[in-house]
Amino acid sequence: MPPRDTEYRGREIRLYGEYGVLEGFTAYGSFTVKQVRITEPLFIVPGRVLPESVHQTTGAGDVYLGGRLRLRRGPEPVSLSAEVKIPSGYSARANPSLGTGQADVTLRGLVGASARWIYATADAGWTHRGGPYQDEALFSFEVGGHTLHYYTWRGVIRGVRSVGISSVALNEAVFDPALASPRSLTLDAVVGDDVLPGLDLEAGISHVLSGRNVLAGNTLEVGLAFSIRLDR
Repeated sequence: MPPRDTEYRGREIRLYGEYGVLEGFTAYGSFTVKQVRITEPLFIVPGRVLPESVHQTTGAGDVYLGGRLRLRRGPEPVSLSAEVKIPSGYSARANPSLGTGQADVTLRGLVGASARWIYATADAGWTHRGGPYQDEALFSFEVGGHTLHYYTWRGVIRGVRSVGISSVALNEAVFDPALASPRSLTLDAVVGDDVLPGLDLEAGISHVLSGRNVLAGNTLEVGLAFSIRLDR
């Protein structure tokens, strides 16, 4: 197994957009540019010191394209979403990899409720992963709202459970999470500020509560979200 103090770091810029194509149907998509790095520590053996080893990969990640269909409107809307993950042409043999190099398909059911300044949503779904990787059962629960008219907040619990038997043998020398079949439970906390009409600045932290074949630690995020209305 890799040494416990082997360090894995990743940075990415994610672009996400959605558009209401019809009254009850929304198309969405996202794209990432990533830099991922593995740093193996110094090794001290009798008579010599082996220097640390750094492996880094930079490039375009996966592309996600999907659609969300509203099945019921009102105070407790219900929707169904479907999306496909498309590799952008990177090499899955890179160390570390930007992804599995396989296409995945995900189906989700979503339900929500709101009352004045607070809302709650929940979803559950299934991802069929391409290649030799295990399929995944997914779920999330989110609570959020507005405070003092200008500030937003939300907390999200997300779970992923790999289902079935994987034929992928994990590299015992270096763990690469992009090529693993993970099981995880994470907690996200996000705060936002309506800096301008239609423009929000958000900052958040994601913490791994438990898991297997997944990175421990925290992920920090900063993002801008804006919305415009197009007359038809």
